Amino acid sequence: MKTFLLGFIVAFVVLPLGALGYFRLGLAPVESDAKPATWESKLMNSAVHASVRRGASGMQAPTPGNLEDSVVEGGKLYFEGCGGCHGKPGKLEEDLSNYPRVPQLWQVGTQYSEPELYWIVKHGIRMSAMSAYGPFYSDKQMWALVSFLKRMDHLPPAVLERIQAKSPSATSKD
Repeated sequence: MKTFLLGFIVAFVVLPLGALGYFRLGLAPVESDAKPATWESKLMNSAVHASVRRGASGMQAPTPGNLEDSVVEGGKLYFEGCGGCHGKPGKLEEDLSNYPRVPQLWQVGTQYSEPELYWIVKHGIRMSAMSAYGPFYSDKQMWALVSFLKRMDHLPPAVLERIQAKSPSATSKD
């Protein structure tokens, strides 16, 4: 009985007070250029994945009318808004060490489903560099971006050329 009581006190009093003290005394490193502890990375990755899974549950990706056009539209959005942080094909990873670690999607791809990616693009991830794009992109644009993200590692060269082609209005008038 004494062992049980001691275990109870340690588990429900000492450990939470120790954790609270750790954070309240400023002992937790919070600088973004410091590598997080392994336990912290695992805990946060687990929390993010669980939250995204829950937020996207029941969501279905719409079937685009023309998948290639949707991928091209999404690719253009990616190059304009996402590639600076998440990388572009053929470009070495930029030194973003002053920011939270950002997945270089051209190199590592994504493990998220299309509805999960949509949820992330729309809502962002708090306390990270991933902003919420729901206020800026339409649902159609966000789903197009998701179509691109899921296929970016195996794009036919012609599709990549269409994505990277400059629009006539973007060329300079010399």
